[in-house]
Amino acid sequence: MVTKDKRKINEEIQSKILEVLSIKDMHLAEISKGLNISSACVSKHVRILEDANLVERNILGRSHVISLINKHESKESDNKNLSELELYIIERRFLV
Repeated sequence: MVTKDKRKINEEIQSKILEVLSIKDMHLAEISKGLNISSACVSKHVRILEDANLVERNILGRSHVISLINKHESKESDNKNLSELELYIIERRFLV
């Protein structure tokens, strides 16, 4: 069972990933270095964000480039994406 503190940390990491991706598309390693967390941890959270249809992964050889879905839409859309993340996290809480 995931504790409330761990959920909060997970949500913060996912929010930070979305924040850095709002600036530009990034390789997993870039996100890892920028947030000072392991590549395995970043990969896990990117998979969660992919399941929520908030980011997409483009594989170029051995390199994985992550980008926001609908990144080029208006700011209202960006706010909608964050709301979708919050809803996804709330849904996950009730499924655990």
